[in-house]
Amino acid sequence: MNRKTLIAGLVFAGLILATVLLLRSPEKGTAPTSGSGRPIPKLTADGFDTLEVTKGKATTTLKKEAEAYKIVKPIAYAADKDAAKLAFESIAKMDFGNIVSDQKSRQAEFELGDDGLRVVIKKGEQTLADLRIGKTTNQMTMVRLEGKNEVWAVSNILKYQLDKDTSAWRDKTITSFEEKDAEKLEVATKSGAKIVLRKPAPTDAGPAPEWQVVESSVKVEPFDKSVATGVASQLATWKANDFADDAKLEDTGLDSPELTITVSLRNGKQQTALVGKKKGEEDWYVKVADKPQVFLVKKYNLERMNKRPIEYRDKTICSLKAEELTEVAVTHDKDTFTLAKQGNAWKATKPAGFTADDSKISNLTNAFSDWKGQGFAEDNSPKATGLAKPKATIAAKSSVKGHGCQFKVGNETSDKANYFVQVGAQADIVLVPKWSVDRLLVKLDDLKKK
Repeated sequence: MNRKTLIAGLVFAGLILATVLLLRSPEKGTAPTSGSGRPIPKLTADGFDTLEVTKGKATTTLKKEAEAYKIVKPIAYAADKDAAKLAFESIAKMDFGNIVSDQKSRQAEFELGDDGLRVVIKKGEQTLADLRIGKTTNQMTMVRLEGKNEVWAVSNILKYQLDKDTSAWRDKTITSFEEKDAEKLEVATKSGAKIVLRKPAPTDAGPAPEWQVVESSVKVEPFDKSVATGVASQLATWKANDFADDAKLEDTGLDSPELTITVSLRNGKQQTALVGKKKGEEDWYVKVADKPQVFLVKKYNLERMNKRPIEYRDKTICSLKAEELTEVAVTHDKDTFTLAKQGNAWKATKPAGFTADDSKISNLTNAFSDWKGQGFAEDNSPKATGLAKPKATIAAKSSVKGHGCQFKVGNETSDKANYFVQVGAQADIVLVPKWSVDRLLVKLDDLKKK
């Protein structure tokens, strides 16, 4: 072997060695594939009892005591058991994988900057770990030890499990019980209206018992059992949307509640919920009678609960099948019309010379089957409802004697969702969904055969 060949061989061998070493040594800022170790000791479920969670600039301190969870700072309050349990379990299960980056410039990319979610894990007063919890990608969550630059990919933990402020960690339970244990409901309004309902104890034989009216200050016949079932169901697992810690009872209306609902259980215990005033357009003040905490509940959250005694009445305003209808008459400004059934066909008898489109008549004739309202007006006065001068009248005749329906249509409600409707000569005014009335208040031009 000549000298040049020997030198070339040594150079080539050196290049191979350098390449191998380079491949085995990861580029700065990338993850080694093995041998990373753990940045903190493995935690066990009973090895820690405290989490300090800082979201933004606010810190919430959660403590586990046996199977219970509580908030100790910034307020002493029960923690949401499901949320707290999930957080503690995820911390105990988290498994560190590889280092994704050690570049401080990339921390914001991983949501691990100095303003990122911070979780301090403690056993009593001893700090076991101080972590920043970042974004979750492909079921791996980015984690950084406070004061360190290394970003770790961690499994068995997701950011949302810890990313909560104090309000979100608090237990928002208003009332809670097993629905099957409810045996009595009492509902009373500020104005003095009251209804008392009772459900017999279940037996092994026969159908499940249903709610029955014991007494009522207003007419609730025919009785709508589904309303009572809905109230009991919501009371059994009722949670607030937020808290009104600094609210005064006189400002919330809870010193003289609009509605008081008491559920009696088969074990002799009772729970009483109070519904106060509205706060803005969407929130209501609510509390439990024997506890000081005031809650805020959204309108949608309260709808099944906020039922005056009259709301327990069945709200069917008409139940005429299309095949029994013989005439539909609608008086509505310039769009007044009458449709009459002649044999198997429908014809327009008003206005004179008008021909209706057969394909559009079925929408009208089907409107009277199982037609229900949403509730009852609190103020039945003609001035409040617009029924002093109705915007429309609707009448449907049936081939079955005594089965006809007549309505007067008043104003829209303030939320534009319903009309005030008087059914026949009834004194109580029904709130009827706007869409279900509008399908009858059609323009002649839309009904006309073209």
